[in-house]
Amino acid sequence: MRSIADMEKKILFIDLDGTLLTDTKEITQENLRAIQKATELGHAIVVTTGRPLYSTVRQVEKLGLTKPGCYAITSNGALIYNSHTKKTIFQTGVPRACLREAFDEAVRFGIHPQTYSATGVLCEKDCPEMQYYAKSNVINYEVVEDVTKVLDFDPIKILFVDLKDRSRLERFREHMKDFSERFHLDMFFSCDQYLEFLPEGINKGSGIRFLCDYLNIPLDNTLAAGDAENDITMLQTVKLPCVMKNARPEMYAYGAYITEHDNNHSGIAEIIEKFML
Repeated sequence: MRSIADMEKKILFIDLDGTLLTDTKEITQENLRAIQKATELGHAIVVTTGRPLYSTVRQVEKLGLTKPGCYAITSNGALIYNSHTKKTIFQTGVPRACLREAFDEAVRFGIHPQTYSATGVLCEKDCPEMQYYAKSNVINYEVVEDVTKVLDFDPIKILFVDLKDRSRLERFREHMKDFSERFHLDMFFSCDQYLEFLPEGINKGSGIRFLCDYLNIPLDNTLAAGDAENDITMLQTVKLPCVMKNARPEMYAYGAYITEHDNNHSGIAEIIEKFML
């Protein structure tokens, strides 16, 4: 079996926050140039993020990844999007019936809960956590009295935010195990401040498998870069998993390659130059 370095055309799945983007949510010129070089050579770059579609699209456009054959995996695999035709090719969601209990339990723990409409974030209280999320993701949000009365479809996911205490989110996850089993949900961190609930079996890895099957691309031609718990399934799925230097130490075990540069110093350009150019 050939190594990834021997493959002619490759597909790189890249996380956004903590990976492609700097801590100030910028794309370095080095990363941008490397991505442009890779696509000019015929390789594919697929943004693979926990962010919802409307936040992801802005980054995809900045990267110039809107040509024929360009796709994005958003909401940790819950929505896959053709960024050229601007059409969704896959979408799923958490049961709307679980929202009330999830929100009430989060509030009882002192944790901010939010979910997603077709155009932005829905929450039931304006708070620093909501404002932080909206600013860092450049996203609109709406405060409503009861999210269950506003949504008429199953939302892509539920997100729980605690800006001060990851351990509280960890306790909440443990507390919600029975809940997640009842509603067939998976729970994982996308960063220290965000705990996500998605449909069981839906994650970045499932998104990669769907897209590669959809495009008839063998997984042997794939590589990925990530830094957080929600990237684990992605790293386990591709041929060459790359973990960012700035990742939590326990993430290093999932990488065949650990970058020498972090997300603030063009770690993605390092990966592209080493394995794709």
